[in-house]
Amino acid sequence: MTEWWQSLSDPSRIFWSIAITASVFQLLLFVGSMLVGHDLDHSPDGGDGGGSEHGLKLLSVRAITAFLVGFGWAGALILGSGKTLLIASVFALVCGMIFMAVIYLMMRFITSLKSDGTIRYPNAIGHTGHVYVTIPAARGGRGQVEILIQGRLITAQAVTSHPQPLPPQSSVIVDSVEGDTLLVVSPQI
Repeated sequence: MTEWWQSLSDPSRIFWSIAITASVFQLLLFVGSMLVGHDLDHSPDGGDGGGSEHGLKLLSVRAITAFLVGFGWAGALILGSGKTLLIASVFALVCGMIFMAVIYLMMRFITSLKSDGTIRYPNAIGHTGHVYVTIPAARGGRGQVEILIQGRLITAQAVTSHPQPLPPQSSVIVDSVEGDTLLVVSPQI
């Protein structure tokens, strides 16, 4: 191993050092995120480390590490194949940028799959449910409906403008939402 290292030129040693160090760090980031459940780009409480939207940054620890992995390995391999330092450096920069972009896009895609689990009642508009607790006629009080929102069956407060009360097990459709959580329903015909 020592003979191989001694046989390398100074630029080759730099590329190899970057490649090996960045690869080990990338592996540690991966193992750490699997064991702990978060990485250096995000704080443990779910926030991001730098305040960008959705905790996603092009210049995150993970993206910079990916750049260094691509830069180091590409430079070491191209320089080792006999190309000039200029060609190896340009190719290494391009590969590093590609690695960084791929990691950024992958993290952006993964982040887009996250859901905070918050029920958004306006998503119920147009959906049908069933009365759980009688809803008094002509907005004379509140009742309750069971409805499937965002894949979850919930019980929500409801009112109706219908002239007759809506008894339990009646099918209703959500017309609108008042406030944050009050559903305005009408009988489903």
